Amino acid sequence: MRKRSLPQNTTQKIKRERDPIPWRYCLMTLFCGFLLVGGFFLAARQHFSSIDYSIKNSQLKKQLDELESEKRRLILSKEIALTPDEIKKAAKKIGLTEMTAANITTSAPPVQNNATPKPAKELVHKTVESAPVQTFLGKTGDVKDTKNGKNSDESKAARKENKTIK
Repeated sequence: MRKRSLPQNTTQKIKRERDPIPWRYCLMTLFCGFLLVGGFFLAARQHFSSIDYSIKNSQLKKQLDELESEKRRLILSKEIALTPDEIKKAAKKIGLTEMTAANITTSAPPVQNNATPKPAKELVHKTVESAPVQTFLGKTGDVKDTKNGKNSDESKAARKENKTIK
């Protein structure tokens, strides 16, 4: 076997030639770094907006609870106000009195001059809805227009026609 020869100066380091890093790799590394940092900013923004929404949601839940309790209170006060005792108290406050037999007064019907009242006979005419309804008033023979409460020439003509029909 042969003896190998070793370098004589072992304290000296061996230098290698290095290739420079291409610009493409530098730019791609910078782009990926910016993309990663942008992702962190977007995640932080979403995180804080979700915290803001949860705070607003809890405030709305509190407001909803308050409104529901207010609704229950108003329904209860409405039911209390509609009880018969409360209605009587309110009527007394505005001056109404309770209806009893002692409070009722009767009045006699108006009496006509020496004539006994006879029931009025009604004539039925088929008319349009807007036309006045006419009634025949017993002895006097007048036909009264009940829509405006006055005798008219047309109702007198209708009276003559009705007498001839009988």
